[in-house]
Amino acid sequence: MILTASPISKLKSRKKRRALAVSAGGLQSGIQALYLGLTNDDWEIYSTAFLPYPQKVADLMERFSEAQSPAALPDFGWLDYKISTLFVECAKNALAGAPKAIGEPHYATLNKPTLWKGETGEGLQQTNWDIPVGDELYAASALGIPVMSGFLRHNILAGGPGALPAFPGILAAARDTTGIGLFVNIGLVSRMAAVDKTAEKLLFESDIGPGTAIIDKCARATGCPEGFDRDGKAASQGTPNAECLEILSADQWIQKPAPKQAIPEIFTHLLSHPCLKPLNNTDRLATITALTAKSIYDFYRREYREPAQPETLWISGGGSNNLALADFLKASFDPIPVRSVEELNIPSDMMVPLTLGLTVDAFICGKSIPWETGDHPKIEPIGRWAMP
Repeated sequence: MILTASPISKLKSRKKRRALAVSAGGLQSGIQALYLGLTNDDWEIYSTAFLPYPQKVADLMERFSEAQSPAALPDFGWLDYKISTLFVECAKNALAGAPKAIGEPHYATLNKPTLWKGETGEGLQQTNWDIPVGDELYAASALGIPVMSGFLRHNILAGGPGALPAFPGILAAARDTTGIGLFVNIGLVSRMAAVDKTAEKLLFESDIGPGTAIIDKCARATGCPEGFDRDGKAASQGTPNAECLEILSADQWIQKPAPKQAIPEIFTHLLSHPCLKPLNNTDRLATITALTAKSIYDFYRREYREPAQPETLWISGGGSNNLALADFLKASFDPIPVRSVEELNIPSDMMVPLTLGLTVDAFICGKSIPWETGDHPKIEPIGRWAMP
């Protein structure tokens, strides 16, 4: 059963902890898992695993999140159960990839996929809410360890917009960097964090604009055979339309100041803008790919206020594998080098579960987590424990 008491005191007393960090990615992705060794501020990745969504799971997630067609409650029940089993399968795959001498994990963190997140109104009041899928109690029972989950809901209850906790985990993930680094995770949407390692300080963190979701939709519409533009090959054969790029990047949400939260669907309307219609398929895809890069660079120009130039732009997420997108970023940020977090020994598609896992472990160790916002009562912990 799910208990209000937590295992924090027992975990905190351990000098060395082992944790599983499991996180759900976008429709073209799947479930990621890391097995971590944690000692004070240091960490080590023992093993990783990735499990793609079966086609039926991806189709149902898309139907529920975008309401493309009616989906019955039995479909939701099946999806909830199937996602729960995928969590466990991916976690066990990660454990199987670690040396047996390391031992079993002490706990796990679980970032469940969100079918919908946004405002809901009742009595003239607007309240953020989310609809996740997957069950942490199932994972805890199957793995035999405590599992912390429910991060978005807890942030909402604390007065926030429904964001994953990433601080101070992002500082720990940046341990091998110097000076000021920009960390951009290009998932379904793009998110940037500016980290000053000299001062051990997070300068800012915010969603930026479109990411892989809009690129994948454009790729499907323009006939990419795999349903997405693998490695950015198709976009690299086209030429971005400069005039259209300026029009699209002037979108009201993209121009909003930080901090801000995005859901992938708020950028879908850009694909039907009249400026894209005269373009051929490759030029249209190149323009949409360049839009993600331009929104990242424009955000940096608006929000970065430090006198010293950032030393590096570190990219992660599924979009970091898009070579056309990487080239657009390099051209925009020059002379700031654009590098993959792979150079920091962080798998490019594991940045989200890593920073989440490191943040939760910092919380377990008693470090302050800037989690509560607004005037709402303090909510503890940053997530909900499910006990085996």
